[in-house]
Amino acid sequence: MKVLKIILIVLVVIIGGIAIWLSTMDGKFDVSRSAFIDATPEAVYAEVSDFKTWPEWGSWFEKDSTMKVTFGDVSQGQGAEYSWIGENSGAGKMTIVKAEPNSSMQTEITFEGMGSSSGFWTFVEKDGGTEVTWSMRGELPFYVSFMAEQMDASVGPDFEAGLANLKERLESRAPALDISVVELKPTAMFYMHHEITWEEMSSDLFGNSYGEIANYLGEDASLMTGAPLAVIHEWNEVDKTTVMDIAMPNASEKTGNDVVLKGMTPSGKMLKAVHIGSYDSSGETHYLIDDYILKNGLEMNGSVMEVYVVGPATEPDTANWVTEIYYPIK
Repeated sequence: MKVLKIILIVLVVIIGGIAIWLSTMDGKFDVSRSAFIDATPEAVYAEVSDFKTWPEWGSWFEKDSTMKVTFGDVSQGQGAEYSWIGENSGAGKMTIVKAEPNSSMQTEITFEGMGSSSGFWTFVEKDGGTEVTWSMRGELPFYVSFMAEQMDASVGPDFEAGLANLKERLESRAPALDISVVELKPTAMFYMHHEITWEEMSSDLFGNSYGEIANYLGEDASLMTGAPLAVIHEWNEVDKTTVMDIAMPNASEKTGNDVVLKGMTPSGKMLKAVHIGSYDSSGETHYLIDDYILKNGLEMNGSVMEVYVVGPATEPDTANWVTEIYYPIK
């Protein structure tokens, strides 16, 4: 019994010593890596904010071939989420909790049995490309707080590899854009006028506007003469505001009311480009058209029009969305 008592006392001392040692560590960690990518912030943000692209460049997907990923109902932008389970990577979930399009993004990652941490992305325009910074900050549970000092050495290389893969993926894409000159004829459209901030310009805004227009048209909604569209009158990058009409081309004889107005689509000489992919990445196409106008000494002559030929109503995969973009010129 005396020996057993001594052993118990020794164990208590050891455990107590470990507890005291752990109490001296706060468990906080901060891992950050950066890379320059020769692509616009719009293009980089569109890739990073779409979780369905992560298996194509995230290094941990390469390291664990057993990993199975399940995407949430929303997979891109704020509110997007995915979960995973793998023999080597364990189980967990990641969510985009905050997103500033083309500027920054914040994620929350939860490791099963290990608590949560926050991830941060910033996309800063630099030298014609983008300086991308990927960070993760958090605090480990008390019993593994000693691992915090090793987080930079263990997670940092994964960030470096992921950024390198992302850089190669984006820079390998051809930036060429086919731009043609067309002549458009005016057609009747029913629209809702909006003077809004960029934060207010959401899929709900478009969906609600199209719904309001369809409700007004009633049976005449079947008289559509083209795809849904938007006419952008002003785009203020300083104040981050826009003035736009969300519209449906339609041959109805109705005259409109105080909410749903009737007008004509932009017409005349136009530059036309076709954007393939999500709406979040369409900014890159607009910038390419702007460059084309500048390099060719052209002059704008009215409002820009986007025509949503293929979109979420008929195609769930954002990679297959088709948007025709028209710039009026003199």
